[in-house]
Amino acid sequence: MINLQMAGIPMILTPQDFSVMERAMRSVGVLGAVRDRQSHREAVGKAVIRLYTAGLTDPAKLAEAADIMAATRLLERRG
Repeated sequence: MINLQMAGIPMILTPQDFSVMERAMRSVGVLGAVRDRQSHREAVGKAVIRLYTAGLTDPAKLAEAADIMAATRLLERRG
């Protein structure tokens, strides 16, 4: 298991947590087929973890928010 530190409070991710995050990642793959570059996938993965550990646990909402967050970050880097 992974132990993440958020605001000084350790968080242990369970298999169910990983299942939700995996579903969100797969959904982003479907939503973001045009943006299927490695840099976007990495940014989405980071966003999924960040958003999930912040409390966003609905897979559909998590996928949508992570996709937007990743695209925004990639645009900021180019700008």
